[in-house]
This record gives sequence, C-alpha cells and structure tokens, in this order.
Amino acid sequence: MKYVLVGTAALALLAACSDGKTSARSSSSSAITPLTDMTSPEDGTYRANGMAVSSGYTTDAAGNVLAFGTPETESDITADMTYEGGELSAVTLTTSKGTVSLSTAGGDSFDVSTVLNGILATSADGDVMLVAADPTKGGYSYQSFGAWQSGLNGTSRVAGAGSIGVRTSESQMPTSGTASYYGDSLGHVITGDKVEMTTSYIAVDTDFDTVEVYSSDTVTADPVTGAITGDRSDLDFYTAGSVSGTGFGADIDTGVLTGSVNGQFYGDNAQEVGGTFSGSTADSTYFGAFGAVDSSR
Repeated sequence: MKYVLVGTAALALLAACSDGKTSARSSSSSAITPLTDMTSPEDGTYRANGMAVSSGYTTDAAGNVLAFGTPETESDITADMTYEGGELSAVTLTTSKGTVSLSTAGGDSFDVSTVLNGILATSADGDVMLVAADPTKGGYSYQSFGAWQSGLNGTSRVAGAGSIGVRTSESQMPTSGTASYYGDSLGHVITGDKVEMTTSYIAVDTDFDTVEVYSSDTVTADPVTGAITGDRSDLDFYTAGSVSGTGFGADIDTGVLTGSVNGQFYGDNAQEVGGTFSGSTADSTYFGAFGAVDSSR
C-alpha cells in the first residue's frame, strides 16, 4: 500500500523528535495498561514500546534548510495512547530527549480520513505535524510506524521517524522455519536545502537467524501539500544481517547509499516486524521507519 502523504510526521512517535520541551497538554487517564494488540482497543490508556531515529535542523525564515544534524537512533521509546469511544484522543511519548503530549482536550487533532490507511495528527498551533500507519486500516495488529516534523513555526526544527508496538518476547520467538513480511515505510530525505517526505515498499525475509531487508519504489512527497514530487531509486536498498534476541540489524551499502537498519519482531509469534533505517548518499540524508506483516505462515 502507498500512503497519501498530506503532512509531515508520525503519530505514536513524536517524543523522539522532541527538542526536550514538554507540552503542557497531557492525557487525563492515570491507569496505564500494557498494550497487547492494536486492533480495537477499549477505552483507556495503553503503553507500547519501540525505537526511533531523529535529527535536529535549522532553516531560514522561508523554511530552506541551512544545517542538518546526523540522525540518531534510539532503541527504547514509550508511547502512551488514550482511546475514548474507540477513537484515539491523546498520546504521550517519552524518550531520552523528553516527553511530548498531544490531546484532543488541548485542541490537537487526530484525523483518520485525510491520509490513506493512516492517521494525521496536528497540534493546535500548527507547530507539529505527524502521520502514521493506522493499524486497523493498514492491517497491523501489533504495531504502528510513521514520520514527523516539529518546530514548524520557527527555524529550529526536528525531523524523525519511528516504530512502536507489542514486542515479541524471547520465549515467543520462533526457533525454526522461515517467514516473509511485506509492508511500507515512511521517512524523510534531505537534499540541499529541501526536506521531503518519503515512502517505499518493504519486504523482510528471515529464518530467525539471518534476515534480509528490501526497500523499493521509493518516492518523495512535498511535506506540506502531500503531492508526489519524484522517484528516488537511488534510495532503494537491499541488505542482509542477523537476528539477535527479538530484533535484528544490518548494514546498508548499495554503492550509492550507506547506512544501517534496526528492526524488531512484534506479536506473540513474531507475526510482524518493524524498525528504523538511516543512511546517506553523496548529496542526501535519508531515514525512516517501517512496518510489515508476515504473509507466509
């Protein structure tokens, strides 16, 4: 599936893009329940864990990029998601960079109609825009992933991407057999003075000892209008790596793009995978997050 990109960002992953500032808005729920699936949560607040990759950057008054930092990967973020009437009403994300909260009670919006198979979240003041896979519409039972930007009202901004979900435990990991996962990615590419959103198709093959990751058909989109701006086949990649515990990692070196992939198995039988990637070419910095579902078992 291809997402219609109508804004920049990522639901359940905003904290990783925080510049350390904490929003005054927060969820009103005090009881937090560990997330067990993402299909149809009942009213309440649920916690999921995951990973993220993000970088700060500066722009001029017109939004042209002046300087962009090296994307940093974080392996353990938390997302507390509150549902009311079956709809997402608040999210609080915590990372080493701080805590950020968005809530409909504070005037923030969670739009499930504008983005195909996705959720578009926007702060009331327009400073943050984020888009993530809608688990129900996208066919994900144990995860979500997406990409975001914050600081849009000023010249000091953050772009990032991340993956959260119900992590497979050590005891639940398959020890034999093979699996093939298919899904999508959302991310960013910075080329010259421009930041654009990206999306690609993702495939992951594994025998639960080694892993192969394919990202193909990468396209870019304008971060404000969502209009497709071009193909970026130079950002497509294939890599092979190894499984360790309930996750996996691999280095990217296509001869054009160099970087790395970090992944995580989700679900009680590793039914899904998600993760982050980052890399660079001679003229671009590229990073994002992905999710995929096993179609072979």
